[in-house]
Amino acid sequence: MTQERFLKRKIIINDLTDLQPDYEPGTLVLTDSQAVVDECTSKHIPVAAYEDEGAQPIHCSQVLIDVDEIEDDDFENIYRRCAGIPWDIAYTNRCFIREFGMDDLDDLFELYSEPHMTDYMEPLFEYEEEKQYQENYIEYIYKLYGFGMWLIFDRFTGKLIGRAGLEVRETCDRENQAEMGFAIASSRWKQGLAYEVCSKIMELARDEYGLTSLIARCDPENLASRHLLEKLGFVIVGYETDGDCRYFREIL
Repeated sequence: MTQERFLKRKIIINDLTDLQPDYEPGTLVLTDSQAVVDECTSKHIPVAAYEDEGAQPIHCSQVLIDVDEIEDDDFENIYRRCAGIPWDIAYTNRCFIREFGMDDLDDLFELYSEPHMTDYMEPLFEYEEEKQYQENYIEYIYKLYGFGMWLIFDRFTGKLIGRAGLEVRETCDRENQAEMGFAIASSRWKQGLAYEVCSKIMELARDEYGLTSLIARCDPENLASRHLLEKLGFVIVGYETDGDCRYFREIL
């Protein structure tokens, strides 16, 4: 799999009369006008606001500071967020990590239907409930934190082979801490994929998201996950109220 670029062009529109009724896909409108933001939002045109120093604050889902300093990759992600396109997160030798998108829902159910996938973790909700859950997750977790539980794809076939990621949960008891979770398709167990992916996620947690420690939980009987966490440098520090082992690792 190669990274696809969706953003084709950026245009500055600061006068509502200059705004066209629609634009070709891949267009991001930049503006310092609340009226333009409101009109773009109502017409589902991807838009980001920029604010000059001392100007009236603009209400927009994407507000930019120091526009001239923003890198192309960041503009790509801004456009994707506006257009509802999942972010690419990272590559490993064999895997591609990206956000969940609603088009992935059926593949997610297929993943969870593999034998033994839910032996040590909660199954998905019923289809419509899971659909609503994932829509809310995109809106309130990805957009709020910039990270969350991601999808893992085989880099060469494009097939969904797992989930892994970082979440700020009630189990986190330190600042700049998140919980790491992972699940690899049972058909791909014992290939070192979980170690490969989690090692990359730990690197991202430190270098991209400024986290300083991670926790992880697993069922005491899930020996494979316990061995993996120990291999990743986690140490067991106790047990959660539900009986899960609690593991901890600093990533300074």
